[in-house]
Amino acid sequence: MQTFKPRVSIVFPSYNGVEYLKKNLDSIKNLENNDEIEVVIVDNMSLDSSINVIESYERDINIKLIKNKFNEGFAEACNSGVKNSNGEFIFITNQDVIFPPEFFEKLAKIYSKLKNKHEIVISPALIFENGKIHYFGAKNHFLGFSYTPETGEMLPKKKIIKNAHRLSGGSFYVKKEFFIRMGGFDKEFFMYYEDTDLSLKILRNGNKIYTTNDPFLIHQKPHHPLSDLQYYFLERNRFIVIIKNIRNIRKIVPMFIIVEIILIFHSLLTRRFKLRLKLYLDLFLKIKYFKKIRKMSKKVNHLLPYQAFSKTLDPLLLGDLKKVKIFKILLNQLNKFLKLV
Repeated sequence: MQTFKPRVSIVFPSYNGVEYLKKNLDSIKNLENNDEIEVVIVDNMSLDSSINVIESYERDINIKLIKNKFNEGFAEACNSGVKNSNGEFIFITNQDVIFPPEFFEKLAKIYSKLKNKHEIVISPALIFENGKIHYFGAKNHFLGFSYTPETGEMLPKKKIIKNAHRLSGGSFYVKKEFFIRMGGFDKEFFMYYEDTDLSLKILRNGNKIYTTNDPFLIHQKPHHPLSDLQYYFLERNRFIVIIKNIRNIRKIVPMFIIVEIILIFHSLLTRRFKLRLKLYLDLFLKIKYFKKIRKMSKKVNHLLPYQAFSKTLDPLLLGDLKKVKIFKILLNQLNKFLKLV
């Protein structure tokens, strides 16, 4: 019996995603050349009926389902899915996206057009169901922040392919061999910023990341305020990105302290002061580990100078407080200082 060899392996973790999986899997079922695609789903011990929904599609889609006995997080679940995939290319995404039928045919053409002697990554745009941008390239700041400034704007209709400073962990197409060679996602991140870390490693290696609005993916999940868990990992992992990827850290310490004071003030207003103190304590207790990973990261490739990163911050980072005048003024003043670094 001949072993099935897919052209592309779609890889994503699932966790309590029953409200999203049906639309997701229906869109995969309707992809052009569906018989050349496998879907590797790593379930992080869902407590709802996600597994039942996934298994109901096994007759229509080439699905490989891995059932974890505990929640190992987004990063490690993706690594596990890639290791168990068979495609020459992998597409890492989320359980709550919707694929247009011609998605992979368009991606393959872009890859063929842009690929040279160095391997590339293509990270298509993610939009919400109302057509507004979730991801369309991203900005990396020397203080560890990474975000799409255009979030909430309408996706341009004219076809665009452009260089990106960061891929999205919810939407990127790459050769499996290259992803593994780059070390995959660092499981320490658990969730959030694992894509920023991998992107910086790819750029440090001399490879390029591209984004495009044609094709794009639809993100079913609407934009919600951050939960405490999301806030914790976003802020903690920002520190890890700096430690692993940026050299001359001492030169940015003054600005780093100023920003942290502002963020402490912000945490008081948003009732997350205790959570922020816990974050600082957890980071302090891991100092030895951080020294170790910084040393290891230096051995892999030269760290990036902080000058290679963006210097200014956008109102988007203020969340709901961007409407408060005092915070707009503070941000403008802060950006004046940041430009001096």
